[in-house]
Amino acid sequence: MLNRTQVIKRIIYALALLGVNVLVSFAAMLAFLLLLFRDDPILAAVPALLALPAIVLQPWFLVFIFVPNGMIIAPLLTSIITIFVYGWLYSGGTLDRPMRFLLRLKTRKTLAVAGGFVLLAAAVAVARYMDFPAAHHGTPPYVSVSGLNVTDSRYYCLGQFIDSAWLWQARVPESDLAGLSEKFGLGPLDRNDVPDAFRSMPPYWWHPSITERTRVLSTPSFPMDGRGPDGRHFLATWNTDDQVLHVWIKNNF
Repeated sequence: MLNRTQVIKRIIYALALLGVNVLVSFAAMLAFLLLLFRDDPILAAVPALLALPAIVLQPWFLVFIFVPNGMIIAPLLTSIITIFVYGWLYSGGTLDRPMRFLLRLKTRKTLAVAGGFVLLAAAVAVARYMDFPAAHHGTPPYVSVSGLNVTDSRYYCLGQFIDSAWLWQARVPESDLAGLSEKFGLGPLDRNDVPDAFRSMPPYWWHPSITERTRVLSTPSFPMDGRGPDGRHFLATWNTDDQVLHVWIKNNF
């Protein structure tokens, strides 16, 4: 018969386990969404690696996470099964050796390694959010520059699913700017109409300089805010000094 202290302790352990599994569920779903929407496997791997140890110790978690309402039911059902499975293993003495090993790990060095791993994961996530180093070279999907002299080209996915949005930077000589404008249907735009969001995009290499010498081009009625109508929309700046082109692309279904 359990006394009151033991009951309270077990309730605290169960709630702590549930809390951990809530975080694991969030991390696993975040990894899946990042892989699906951001086209960056390394960025998606960061939350996946943080969730991996708990998933390895509770493989039945994978049964629940992708069912309808998995984000809600997976932590609860996983925690219930874990309590019964590990309770049964503990009562049979199977966990004695792993528990002795874990007790030896309760040192400052272990905590320092765990903290270092978390900081490293956070640093990788920030680096990938800023696209450092650049992951994609060439042109974004749906963009063709055949016949044009385009160099030092790289791009970044802002998001994709049914609609998609991209940033593209490349070096384009002035002689090919007219051909590129014709290919994409670009026309002149007043530089004062360029939104602040265009200047403050995530990639570390995205630094459009808009001066009096900058040419600003756009497809008709580029949606500065929000989704905008269906179709492919472009907002671009090109500088005479360095001949660098910056393009914000919205490809709406």
